[in-house]
Amino acid sequence: MNHPEFLLVPIMMFADYFLTVLGAALHGKKYALYFKAPHYELNPAWQASIAKGQWFNLRHTLSVLLLSGWLLFLVEFGQLPEWFVQGALGCVCAVYGTVLGTHIGNIVIFLQLIGHPDEISGEVTLTHRLILVIALAQQVAVTLVLVLIAVFSPSAFVYGG
Repeated sequence: MNHPEFLLVPIMMFADYFLTVLGAALHGKKYALYFKAPHYELNPAWQASIAKGQWFNLRHTLSVLLLSGWLLFLVEFGQLPEWFVQGALGCVCAVYGTVLGTHIGNIVIFLQLIGHPDEISGEVTLTHRLILVIALAQQVAVTLVLVLIAVFSPSAFVYGG
């Protein structure tokens, strides 16, 4: 295997799903009392299973296996130039690194509120559209960091990110 690093793809995809289920469960304990939103999960494809707290989702599992298998096949047997392979890896790592980091940050916030419920009061109602705008705005910080890294340390991996 020339590119075992692509085995991180299914690991990150499953971690995304499992951290979402965990985050949704913790979210419901305290955070959801103060921040009202139509859904915890932003992706409509997974909203129902996340809302039910399903740790196993056959459709998600199949999509992970198909997508990561297809990607691994392409990089191993597709005769792709190395710069393209490294760029694809950078893209996957940047996207999932950001997503997983966001999940972990949310979980820390939820645990803080569970352990210290007196640190918050009031109620805010957010629309799904506003939550999407907030999520997009938070990506500006990540994008700025990646642009600065690309300027000072250019590589296919960083450009892919």
